Amino acid sequence: MSDWIRVERDAHVAVLTLDRQQRKNAMHDAIWRGLRETAESLAADPPRALVVTGAGGHFSSGMDLAMDNPLVMRLMPLIQGGDEQGLRELIAELQSTMSAFADFPVPVIAAVEGACIGGGLEWALACDLIVASDTAVFALPETRYGMIPDVGGSTRLSRRVGRARATDLILTGRQIGIDEAERWGLVDRRTAAGEALTTAKSLALAICKGSPAATREALTVLKDLENNDPSLAREQAAGCRTLLSGEVLEGVTAFASKRAPKWAP
Repeated sequence: MSDWIRVERDAHVAVLTLDRQQRKNAMHDAIWRGLRETAESLAADPPRALVVTGAGGHFSSGMDLAMDNPLVMRLMPLIQGGDEQGLRELIAELQSTMSAFADFPVPVIAAVEGACIGGGLEWALACDLIVASDTAVFALPETRYGMIPDVGGSTRLSRRVGRARATDLILTGRQIGIDEAERWGLVDRRTAAGEALTTAKSLALAICKGSPAATREALTVLKDLENNDPSLAREQAAGCRTLLSGEVLEGVTAFASKRAPKWAP
């Protein structure tokens, strides 16, 4: 398990907290691996419900694009070498982390405060329900860095809010606050600032009042349309083609230099 992930568990509800507060819970290599391993470990002996959240007032600011992130260090040579198979394997690896939550055998509730950006939003979208506070801010800014949301975000956002709104959010890369997110149906329950986790736990306990077998089987039916969704495979392929364009090299360099990217005509 990652040093940046902690799990608290009682008889019925487990709470998984991402804790890398100095970077607004930005997701580097150890966090991606740790999330998948933690989800798999919990699934082997599942609680009745799982709540996932971030520490320090933020859910997650998404993929850590710092050059010292081992994922970025893996990514750049694959792009420069035109290694399509290597890129597909890397995207599939990250998708498997999201799938570990999307396929979790009991309800998963995201408790969102503050930043829920990029990979952080893709993680929240992989959950069954999203509880968000008045401080929550959502965005999928990948296109601004020469990438696309390719670990489930494009597919799951479209499914949640509709194609037009997903197109707006993904192609502009803009941020939306809780008012717009609530109107769109991106969040399921809205709370006051600082109350997302408490509300998510209460929702989890309400779910636990139901029969374990009935809850599990109802969830299986509700998730059935997502299982083996070909959209995820298309998303992976599109993400790979985008990376092979090489524009992410300029996007990440611009991010590191704190300047706007200079895209070729």
